[in-house]
Amino acid sequence: MKKVIIILIAILGIGIFYFANPENSKWFPKCWFYQLTGLQCPGCGTQRAIHQLAHLNIVAAFKYNPFLFISAPYLIALVNFQWLYKGNKMQKFRKFCYQNATINTYLALLTLWWIARNIIGI
Repeated sequence: MKKVIIILIAILGIGIFYFANPENSKWFPKCWFYQLTGLQCPGCGTQRAIHQLAHLNIVAAFKYNPFLFISAPYLIALVNFQWLYKGNKMQKFRKFCYQNATINTYLALLTLWWIARNIIGI
């Protein structure tokens, strides 16, 4: 039953992003960090990227937030969907994701992305 609910929520979420464009919709939240500072946070562009992915525009989605694509496998592995992690390799990958060194490396890369996107203008 959990699987069905999770799949239905995912389909609903993708459907919302398919039919509503975050760029010109009042329903999607705007980045408070960007509105306060004029600087992009690490997540800026994620809603627009998901909208583009829902339309299968992978290149456009990548341009909105490249770090989202780089970190997607790691972020998905952090989600506790036991039914998704079948097999020894997935269990090892998931265990790797929760190590302090992995988490610290991800946070360091996230911080570098945050700085770089505002200095370079990515």
